[in-house]
Amino acid sequence: MIGDILLADVIPPDARHNAASLRDSDNAMSSPNIAVIGGGIAGCSAAWFLRQALGEGAALTVYERDAQLGGRLATLDVGGTPVESGGTIIHETNRYLAGFVDHLGLERVEPHQREGDGSESVGVWDGRRFAFRTHDSALLTRLAAVWRFGVMAPLRLQRAVVRGVKQWNQVYEHLERGAAFDSPSALCSELGLADLLQKDGRQWLADSGVRGRFVDQYATPVGRIMYGQDVSMNALGTSIALAGAGLAGTLFSVGGGNRRVCEGLVRDAGATLQTGTEVAGVSKAGARFTVQLSDGRLASHDVVVLATPAGPAALALSGVEPPDSALRARPFQITWATFVKGTPRADYFGLASAGDLPDAVLTVEDDTIPFSSFGLVATAPDGAHVYKLFSREPVAESLLDELFSSRDVVEQIRWEAYPVLRPSSDLPPFRLADGFYWVNAMEFAVSTMETEAVAARNVANLVAAQLAS
Repeated sequence: MIGDILLADVIPPDARHNAASLRDSDNAMSSPNIAVIGGGIAGCSAAWFLRQALGEGAALTVYERDAQLGGRLATLDVGGTPVESGGTIIHETNRYLAGFVDHLGLERVEPHQREGDGSESVGVWDGRRFAFRTHDSALLTRLAAVWRFGVMAPLRLQRAVVRGVKQWNQVYEHLERGAAFDSPSALCSELGLADLLQKDGRQWLADSGVRGRFVDQYATPVGRIMYGQDVSMNALGTSIALAGAGLAGTLFSVGGGNRRVCEGLVRDAGATLQTGTEVAGVSKAGARFTVQLSDGRLASHDVVVLATPAGPAALALSGVEPPDSALRARPFQITWATFVKGTPRADYFGLASAGDLPDAVLTVEDDTIPFSSFGLVATAPDGAHVYKLFSREPVAESLLDELFSSRDVVEQIRWEAYPVLRPSSDLPPFRLADGFYWVNAMEFAVSTMETEAVAARNVANLVAAQLAS
């Protein structure tokens, strides 16, 4: 998972602390005042982990520019039916997210409100026909996959993904014993995954013995629905996308919306919440930080934890000098999410009836295909279906006319969803300066709800080690 790392980037063993020892340390600051800027999953996880690490004496304030918590975890009302419009799926191996859900007493539900046994039919569209599609029978699906892709490619891919998940899951042992890493590169090097950031997904797949049709008609479509990017993204992103497709475990969402995790974490942390509050700048004089709000108010803090995708480059800074790698402009993948309550046209896909349409339509990398994915995401109380299209450009009315015979409601959202995950070892750090940290630095290695929570735990460990020194 990430480029070349120096051992010096990792806090040495004698500087590692666990949460329990930090609370009782004579050297720890008894009542630090900490700002968390950003109320998405990164910021809310950071607030919760900071409370666990520092105890009740710490004062925590979460600043969120929007009216509610969640960031890119959001729900949207489509004709009276709530749907996830941002981050949707949680993997069963996501120890922190799954743990949050259970700790907060939230309900695990099937993604996309699936009915029956929760299974989802899938088709891969190449612009002219379905190159591959699943069947109601698992046996028929396996036979179709073998006929299309051969025996070994799917097995090799699954082994590679499972191996990567196992390596990644070592991170929990490191963090739970108090390890803290200055950078995503250092963290991933410790896990033996550094090479996955410096090669693209196609090369990683080839190294795993997976080539040709299976890459173009399976791995690439998965990358397009997960990240809006094909296997030219880094190998870490490719492997995580494939794990998210269910190759290494089952998937779920949170009843009532995934953003409820954010709300529960901030509440459980006992943090002071300031929503509708945008932070314009951060300055440092001596050992104290001043957070400047866009309405002109100032707030003083001992530590500032930045938990926004834009990072320090979006702030007016004074008295702190983050490294160039943290200030460099980095492109984000723009994803348009279009939600339609209506009836699809089966003939667009060369089918006889809408009932023949797969629940999820994935697509190959082809500029003539005007969407990345198309799928059923909910059933309204009146029995009508709600569909979601992901695309790299806004969906035109003319395309909706081609895709739907009728439509009652159309909602469209533009997301700066993920960084463009190019192969690189040039990543921003978690530690921007003494007392100033950036959780979302992790996004430029890979971007998921769980990896943001992992980064939040790492930053909490960094803060705790600083305050104990």
